[in-house]
Amino acid sequence: MCGIICQICYPGSNNTLDEDILRRIKNRGPDCVQTKEIYTEGSRVLFCGAVLWMQGPQLTPQPVENDCGILLYNGDIFDDSWDDNISDTLIIMNKISQRTSSYSEHHIVKEIKSLKGPFSIIYYDKLAEDLYFTRDRIGRSSLLFDKTEDSVVISNVLDRKSSCVEVPATHIYILNIKTNKVRIHSWANDTIDECLIEDLNDSFQKQQKIPDEDFTVDSEIALDLTDEEKLKDYIKSIAVNKQSNLKVLTNLLAHPTIKKTVDAITELLDKSVEIRLRRQPNRCKECLLDKPVTCSHATIGVLFSGGLDCTILSLLANKYVSKWQSIDLINVAFKKDAVGSYDVPDRVTGRQSFEELKTLCPSREWNFKEINVPKEELEEFQIKTIADLLFPRRTILDESLGSALWFASRAQDENSVSPCRVLLLGSGADELFGGYKRHYNAFKRHSWSGLARELELDWQRIAFRNLARDNRVICDHGRQPRMPYLDEDFTDYVLKLKPWLKCFPSDDYGPGLGDKLMLRLVAFSMGLREVVTFPKRALQFGSRIANKKEKGSDLSKTFQLTGK
Repeated sequence: MCGIICQICYPGSNNTLDEDILRRIKNRGPDCVQTKEIYTEGSRVLFCGAVLWMQGPQLTPQPVENDCGILLYNGDIFDDSWDDNISDTLIIMNKISQRTSSYSEHHIVKEIKSLKGPFSIIYYDKLAEDLYFTRDRIGRSSLLFDKTEDSVVISNVLDRKSSCVEVPATHIYILNIKTNKVRIHSWANDTIDECLIEDLNDSFQKQQKIPDEDFTVDSEIALDLTDEEKLKDYIKSIAVNKQSNLKVLTNLLAHPTIKKTVDAITELLDKSVEIRLRRQPNRCKECLLDKPVTCSHATIGVLFSGGLDCTILSLLANKYVSKWQSIDLINVAFKKDAVGSYDVPDRVTGRQSFEELKTLCPSREWNFKEINVPKEELEEFQIKTIADLLFPRRTILDESLGSALWFASRAQDENSVSPCRVLLLGSGADELFGGYKRHYNAFKRHSWSGLARELELDWQRIAFRNLARDNRVICDHGRQPRMPYLDEDFTDYVLKLKPWLKCFPSDDYGPGLGDKLMLRLVAFSMGLREVVTFPKRALQFGSRIANKKEKGSDLSKTFQLTGK
């Protein structure tokens, strides 16, 4: 992910960009940094782009400018119809800013809506003096908005000194520099609203303050829970008569509909991993500028707890990474005190799954990188760096998960720092396939309709929860997070499945089998045997960064101690 920031300074303002914020922007895009400044209606508008080169045969500096507009783009387009030999940044600029009879607000919005992949975009239309800004509809990238009396800042990252909010991944926003009015295009439909920028800021602030537990889904959504093949009864009967977990999985795959579903999920996930590994320079940090004929180092890393989601991704990555390159499996652990141990639950499962991968792929060099973080180092970087990256997120849960991901993506063990530039993450798998305890509780309370609504709720709020936060902390190390489970084609298919073709959270199956059942079948069909029955474990507990006595929704003391 690149780093992008745009600042609008109103007449009379002498604001400049904060050096610490610019440093964070440059951390996201260490390969090239440049700025562009324009003046319009007495306002000064600054565009700054820091590029992490990932697509196209050569780096494309940002901002990109032509007669129609100025583009800042942070993201990855994964569309097989696009030419691999042209930077996605240039293709986007060409699509949205061609000076033809179709060049209009409608045309620009239509082109933005057609993009597939994680992104955030800031585009200035010179002709209308309109500033477009948005995140992709799933919310995989970060974009923050900060409005003060004399300026507006839109950026991937800001800090605790600001009053910024995350831009909701629900609309495309168009700010007219002359009038300060905002037109708002929905991602979901063709509706258009209009408001003043002050009202937009108030709306963002109110939306961000809604707790997870108060986020609701439309109760009128039609649920199709017909089961003409009586699959629910079949799946339940297999569990009731089970001899062993592996035998259950074998018997389930004997059903033609289940086998067909598993094959379809596997094929879509395989394609998702392939395009995410194909579209990159295939050179590590050490070789990027030297431009050797081939790079034999690790260009790909996996954030690796040893759990189901990341082990599947690792096995699929093995198909598409050059046999001459290693793959880094990055496993993070925290120690609470001097006498503690780094043999935390995720370290134990990580080693187990590492051994299984070595058995299945003996010709591949896997680097199991043990990232050990002592308490003193954790606290130092939480105060100095991580808290600002997390902001405007401020809870104990945000701090725990964000810190774990920051240290994991730093990828520095006792001997070296990983040179990889692409990180694969299992984000989205739990929301799509029912991996959380709340899915079990919803099923227990309201059977399949309750589970279906809980899964729908998870999907509708995924952009509001952790994706932008995770993007900010991971990208601080100049690495590109890629999330195959959140590919549009993959999610479109999975979201249409009946809930029992995603998970089966009944007591007959129990944890480690019924949760994410269909994904366990995918892993089993790929040849994995141990990881297929590992129970779901949250990162904050598996890495031992969290204190179980603290409530995750409470504000973090780190923020309170700094007085910000």
